[in-house]
Amino acid sequence: MTKQDIPRNSSIDRRTVLGLLSGSLAALAGCSGGLFDDSGGDGGSAGPPEEQSDYIEETSIEIVENGRQLALEVAVTDEIEPSSVSIITESGREFSSDYFSPGETRTRLSLTEGEDSYEPLPRGQHTLYLRGDDVETKLPLELGTTFEFEEVIPGAEHPDFVDGSLAMVVRNVGKRTDAASQTLLNGEEKSNRFVPVKPSETAVVKFDFLLEDHGGNCRRVDERGEIVEIDQALTVNFLWSDSVTVSLPIRYDDTSGCKRSLAGEPEEITATPAETET
Repeated sequence: MTKQDIPRNSSIDRRTVLGLLSGSLAALAGCSGGLFDDSGGDGGSAGPPEEQSDYIEETSIEIVENGRQLALEVAVTDEIEPSSVSIITESGREFSSDYFSPGETRTRLSLTEGEDSYEPLPRGQHTLYLRGDDVETKLPLELGTTFEFEEVIPGAEHPDFVDGSLAMVVRNVGKRTDAASQTLLNGEEKSNRFVPVKPSETAVVKFDFLLEDHGGNCRRVDERGEIVEIDQALTVNFLWSDSVTVSLPIRYDDTSGCKRSLAGEPEEITATPAETET
């Protein structure tokens, strides 16, 4: 096994911490070498691992360093002497692993790979493999949830956003934590930032400059008339969950500078399911 280059001390620059909530890991309580099958649907039915395992005390997903590298922090009880822990992908590949130092009960595993791309662990039903003195336990590790579109809000109506931006509100209706990772406008990347969303909570994801007025002409509508309405496709991508895409009509008014505004109600576009690892 290879020790991952993920900092593990308390002084790390943590951008956010995402708790692995209900269903994100299903632990087999008190059994050695067992595997609890939690594959029966989105979110599963199991509670947090610290409530179901004699060995796991706490788990969390951390966004570390440059804000794009992810780590799974695993804390075990001090009643055992752990030696190592690994993430084994659905296809049987060892994605990451780390050793516990003597007396250590907490470690981090990389959830991203690639020196520049920081590709996250593929979606799928993976395994967390914990080993130690008289301990050998396999825990299902499945990341991903279900998001639903709720509404769009002009930036001028949101206290944290500036005029000219647009906010899309999405709700996590599943039982796992995930994070919005990217916004797309008509298929082209608009921004790349992590916004954590816990189960039953909403996230407000910002699209910068979408409704910003310009002093000059509307370049997109110069040849189509002074006032036109154009449908724009807004997409929010997530780390391990299906994207949310809406079609939103924007009015371009070229009669006195280029003024943009909402021209109608958004319509959600059916999502394309994310692929799991094969």
